[in-house]
Amino acid sequence: MTEAARRIRTTAAVFELPQKLGILQYVEYEPPRREWCTNDGCLYEGVLTAEGCRRGVCVRYKVWVHSRDRRRWEAKEQWRRRRDEEAGGCIRQQVADALWELSEKYDVGVWYEYVRVGTWSHQFDVFCGVVVDGVKLDQPYCRTVDDCVEEMLRDYRREVERMREPPEPALVVRSDPAEELLREWPELGAFGTEWVRKWLDLRDRLVEIAKVMRRYPWMVDVVRQRPVSILHPYIVEVYVAKDGSEACLSLNPPKAFCAQNGSAREVKLELEFSRYETYEEKIREVYRPKGLLAFATAAREYVKLL
Repeated sequence: MTEAARRIRTTAAVFELPQKLGILQYVEYEPPRREWCTNDGCLYEGVLTAEGCRRGVCVRYKVWVHSRDRRRWEAKEQWRRRRDEEAGGCIRQQVADALWELSEKYDVGVWYEYVRVGTWSHQFDVFCGVVVDGVKLDQPYCRTVDDCVEEMLRDYRREVERMREPPEPALVVRSDPAEELLREWPELGAFGTEWVRKWLDLRDRLVEIAKVMRRYPWMVDVVRQRPVSILHPYIVEVYVAKDGSEACLSLNPPKAFCAQNGSAREVKLELEFSRYETYEEKIREVYRPKGLLAFATAAREYVKLL
């Protein structure tokens, strides 16, 4: 029996807001295993979804639910954790009900914002809140629907009063930090202003890259001629031969651009770690060529600067 054949879809009445709006709530579940069954019945677990818009209010639910009789479903802590499915939501139930109460007199809505929390492009946290008559508010922390309505109206009136106040005159006009960094290290201009602004939180790494590019000016022309808008600063690698005869810039390993006497050429640079060694008063990694080049009599050793 295939995976699709074992899944069962049914309707349920779990949340009040979709019922008020007339939006159906569907539960998709699988028949439980025998070890989940006890004397009082079997544990049914699945995902509830409810999505649609009515009267200008849109909802989108996707939460874990469970049941013992497949008639009454509850959205509580799941009995077994499954990491391959998302659970929960951003707006709490009492806040959603409060928005429904306010929709008769105000234009209400929900705002979402995705904020990057790590150095990788896929690491995000989602933040959300409510909107009342076009005024963006934080999501209230309240226990009941009435408390949520009162708190949202209080925040809404406070924001409206604040918007009516004249703005304070700016005493000091701060310059753009990215522009300041580019004035100090113009070599970073090869990557573009937007790239520098995007990775400004890795300022120390950007300065290290700029120092090496100032030491080897030909790298500026190589970077300027390549697409680097999605390049992460820690992908940029620079190796120099221990005898000083060659320097290599890698933007997309194992491909690299190596130069002798300022003339750069594209090569395939395959290296393997050899040891740590003091170079220019710093402990750095030393690499040796691997593959056929490792057996050449004139095989160079490379020190990693970046």
